[in-house]
Amino acid sequence: MKAAIINGPGNLEIVEKPVPKPGPEEILVKIKYCGICGSDLHAFKTGFLEPSITIGHEFSGVIESVGKGCKGWSAGDRVTGNNIISCGKCSFCFNSRDNLCREVRRLGITDHGTMAEYTLFPAKDLVKLSKEAPLEQLALTEPLSVALHAVNKVSFAGKDWILIIGAGTVGLILLSLLKQKGVENVIVFETNPYRQNTALKMGASAVIDPGQKNLDQEVTSLTSNRGLSLVFECAGLPETIQEACSQAAAGGKAVILSICYQPVEINFLSLVTQEIDIVSAFGKTGSEFTEAAGMIAEGLIDLFPLVTGIIPVDKIHEAFNHPASGSIKTLVQF
Repeated sequence: MKAAIINGPGNLEIVEKPVPKPGPEEILVKIKYCGICGSDLHAFKTGFLEPSITIGHEFSGVIESVGKGCKGWSAGDRVTGNNIISCGKCSFCFNSRDNLCREVRRLGITDHGTMAEYTLFPAKDLVKLSKEAPLEQLALTEPLSVALHAVNKVSFAGKDWILIIGAGTVGLILLSLLKQKGVENVIVFETNPYRQNTALKMGASAVIDPGQKNLDQEVTSLTSNRGLSLVFECAGLPETIQEACSQAAAGGKAVILSICYQPVEINFLSLVTQEIDIVSAFGKTGSEFTEAAGMIAEGLIDLFPLVTGIIPVDKIHEAFNHPASGSIKTLVQF
C-alpha cells in the first residue's frame, strides 16, 4: 500500500508498505480522505518524526476487515477515529480527561497514522457513521473536536463579544461552532485575505487585519467599549498569545488552544488587576470526538467551505512544498 512518511526536514516520501492485518479488537480501515494538518507541515519543516512513521491523523474511511472481538463492526461501515489512543486505565482516563493520558499513543506521531491507503485502528477509538454521512467533511472531525473541547472549557452567552485570533482550520471551525451555539458577535483577527473572506462568509461580525487596522481601537468601537468576554487564540505565536491575554476585558478569559514552541512573555500585572483567566485547551476527549463526528453526520454543522482542495496522493509533494495562500484544508484522497 502507499503511505506518506517524512524522512528528514523537507523530505516527504510516498513509500510502499505491507497492508497490516488486524489483531484482536483491531479494525483495518481503508482510508478515503486524510487531511493535511498544520502539525504535518511542522513535521515536514523540522523533520522531528521517525522516518518510518506514517504521518496523518485526520481521516474518514470504510472498514476493510475486522479482528477478533470486534462485535458490531462490519466491512463497509463508514468510520472516522480519534487519533489520541488513550490507555483507558489511568486516573485521567477514569475521570473523562483522556486527552491528558500519560500512556497515550498518537497516530501520525508515535504510531503509524492515516496518510496511507490502509490504517489499523483500535475498535474502541473508532466512530461508526451512517451510509449517508459525508466522508469529505468527516475527515474534519478531529479539528472540530479540538474546537469543541476549547468551547467546552468556558461558558458564554449569545450577546457576548468574542474574538478569534487566527482563521486557520481550527479558528474557522470555532467560528462556525460558536455561531451554531447562538453567539451573535464574533470578531476574527486574520492577515490572510482568503481566510478573511471565508470568515465573513461563515458569519463573522467583523474581520480585522492587523496590518490595516488597530485591534484595540476596533474592539473598543465594535463592542461599544464593553470589551471582549472571550478570546480564542489559534495562531500559535508568542505575539498572538500576548495579544489574546491583553484583549480580554476585565473578568474575561483568554483560551489558548494553539501549540507554541517559543517562550511567551505575559504582563501578569494586568491579568491580576483585571482578573483575566488564561484557560488552556489541549486536544479533545474521546467523548468530544464522538460528539463532533455526530454533528457532522447529522448536518448540524457545515464544514465543507473549509475544504479548499482534494488531491490524489501523487500530488502530495506539491501541497507540502508549496501550500497555496488560499488553502485552508487540503484533503488527500486515496
